[in-house]
Amino acid sequence: MTKNIIVTDLNGNITGTTYPKRARGLIKSGRAIEKDEHTIQLVSSVYTDAFSYDKSSDKEETRMANIIDFKARGFKLSPECESNRGTRLIVTENDENVECFEIGEDGMTTEITRKVDLQKDQDYVFRFTIKSRFVKGESAQSMVNIYFDEKGDGYTYPLDRADKNRFKPIICKKTDDGLLRVFELPFNSGDSENCTIDISVNDMTAWLYPAKEEAAYDALADIDYDQWRQDEIHRVAKYISDISGSIGETLGETLNGFGEFVGKAGDKISKAVSDVINRPASAGGAETEGAETEQAETAAADEAAQAQAAPAADTTPEAPAEDKAE
Repeated sequence: MTKNIIVTDLNGNITGTTYPKRARGLIKSGRAIEKDEHTIQLVSSVYTDAFSYDKSSDKEETRMANIIDFKARGFKLSPECESNRGTRLIVTENDENVECFEIGEDGMTTEITRKVDLQKDQDYVFRFTIKSRFVKGESAQSMVNIYFDEKGDGYTYPLDRADKNRFKPIICKKTDDGLLRVFELPFNSGDSENCTIDISVNDMTAWLYPAKEEAAYDALADIDYDQWRQDEIHRVAKYISDISGSIGETLGETLNGFGEFVGKAGDKISKAVSDVINRPASAGGAETEGAETEQAETAAADEAAQAQAAPAADTTPEAPAEDKAE
């Protein structure tokens, strides 16, 4: 694909060239108007597409000098942010290994920073890819700040919630694991010969790496930020509903099983109590009767023993009266 579409600023000055597909995207997003078959005119005097046009040279390296591509190794964690969480990684995107900077964590703010040398009064574009996963909280946000000389003089680019006047990406695609966006942030150096680029995220995690040509993302489905959020909210709600239903069903089965267990245990306990209470009377009577007989026999034996042990009575006949007189 050839960059054969001429790009001009508001005054008709040529600022660069771009691909036909990119030109259609700029027109569709309202950032440019079509002047003729081979020319588009930007509606912002600050924005420059891909590079500034250098009339003194047609060399590609000269024209490309005004694009600042994201490089993970060029950034570092900002010493001014105390809650930084960030790691440089090698990840695979579109079947290619790229250097990535993973930053941020729930409930924390993370900022990475880089200083860039510039030429005075030149238009530049900072180009990068950011991937993020769904975060329901409204406090989650990401942004880029570009400062000149001293902080306070520069630009701020809020990246999230495009429905609230945030800066819109040139590419917004849905992936299997999140949302992929490519940003081109325009700025003019003015009287400055350097700038500081700060990228920060709050209450979320993001993955930053270099942007590729637009055609590299053609296989991914287009989606805008707000539609993606709505889809993710619906997906999460359905997931929670399914989990709740599964838990309820499992709990019900558990309670039913416990009820059956208690019922069976109760039956066994009831049967045991019933066996004790309803023991046959004949068995109890026989035991009682035997005990009474044994007691009677023991008493009789005791009486016989006592009789034998008593002294014998005097059986000698009493003498006649006359004998006593004598």
